[in-house]
Amino acid sequence: MKKSLILGLLAMTMAFTGCSGAEETATTAPESNAYDVRVIIKATDSDYWQTLLLGAEAAAAESGGKIEVITAGPTSEIDIDEQVAILENTVAAEPDAIVIASTSSDATVPAVEQAMASGIPVITVDNRLNTDSYVSFLATDHYLAAGMAAEAMVKEWEERGIDPNGKSVFVISSVAGTAVNTARTEGFINKIKELVPAIEVLETQYGDNDIATATDITLNTIFANENLIGIFGDNNHMGIGVANAINETGMMDSIVSYAFDSSPDEIAAIEAGTLTGIVVQDPYGMGYNGVQYAVDAIEGKEVEKEVVVPTTLVTLDNIQEEAVQALLYPGQ
Repeated sequence: MKKSLILGLLAMTMAFTGCSGAEETATTAPESNAYDVRVIIKATDSDYWQTLLLGAEAAAAESGGKIEVITAGPTSEIDIDEQVAILENTVAAEPDAIVIASTSSDATVPAVEQAMASGIPVITVDNRLNTDSYVSFLATDHYLAAGMAAEAMVKEWEERGIDPNGKSVFVISSVAGTAVNTARTEGFINKIKELVPAIEVLETQYGDNDIATATDITLNTIFANENLIGIFGDNNHMGIGVANAINETGMMDSIVSYAFDSSPDEIAAIEAGTLTGIVVQDPYGMGYNGVQYAVDAIEGKEVEKEVVVPTTLVTLDNIQEEAVQALLYPGQ
């Protein structure tokens, strides 16, 4: 029942966001005297970011008309220029506040600094910008969280009786050069090397945030490396691609795989055994709290500058636990 409800909500949110272009979203203002809070995500094609929007919209729904949230985002995380254009149009519309998950640490900085200089408070989530001109930053410690996946992988090898010495692992990343993805890939690689100095870490490959591309890359890597025993995907699209490849090759017993974020397909893959586990953040909470912090800033209240969002490692062993279910199916 929970799965049906969350999938329905995600579909409704995606339909709403997908119908809003950058220009339309930037120029549409609330019809009431509610606070006008704009929420800009990295990608509308991702269940993860749709969950963040659910949290933002929940904050508005619970405000009794005090807050109106208007959402926008590019189709894919690789559409950085489109996200910049959305943000610039949003700043020009002079909302009361902006919450943004910026794909780039640099490209959106001028518009963010312009917003702050114009008296529009900006709350940033997920990805740190290369500026101090923001009100609050809410994010996971991506480096440490990816290291947690590496630790879990080594433990899983031990439990399966797999000797990792002389074997190989590889990382598939969604996008090259972004701060979040770099932190995740480095966090995993550095921790796995620390734990198993004799393991071979293959060259990191990039899937352009596309599931089909990730699937093909993973298949090719599996076929080319008979000693491959571990794969780490640094977001939900890469995780789905990894699971697809493992399912196609039937290598779920010999290859341990972890990924970041959660989606219905990743959850199904864990249950099917084609994905060992996922590092789950709290996108719903980041969306909800991001909007609440925006309102606090509008009202001149003190807002914490840096907020670390905890993560949870989800596997078949704990996926049915109540706290984990609340993370996977938020708002239910």
